[in-house]
Amino acid sequence: MKQDTQVRLDRYLGLLNEIKGKVGDEVFAMRILSEIAKDQRMDQIREEKTIKAEPVTTRQLQFMRNLGIEAPPGCSKTEASRLIDDELGRSMSEE
Repeated sequence: MKQDTQVRLDRYLGLLNEIKGKVGDEVFAMRILSEIAKDQRMDQIREEKTIKAEPVTTRQLQFMRNLGIEAPPGCSKTEASRLIDDELGRSMSEE
């Protein structure tokens, strides 16, 4: 098992045992843990959406210019990254 996966598993099992100690029922504790995991995932999704909406950086714009890519109006970090990756992929396949 990968180290990262093992660390997460240990953390979840520890949390499950802590919840079970408070509520006294393993099934109910697992349901609570499931809801906690959903909440954490929703927080992560919200954060990712915020990052996607951030405007393109100056470094990205400069790199795009160097590659001959014109940034569309209102270009985001995520969109700029995709355009750069697409161009680099095209350049690699042409070699």
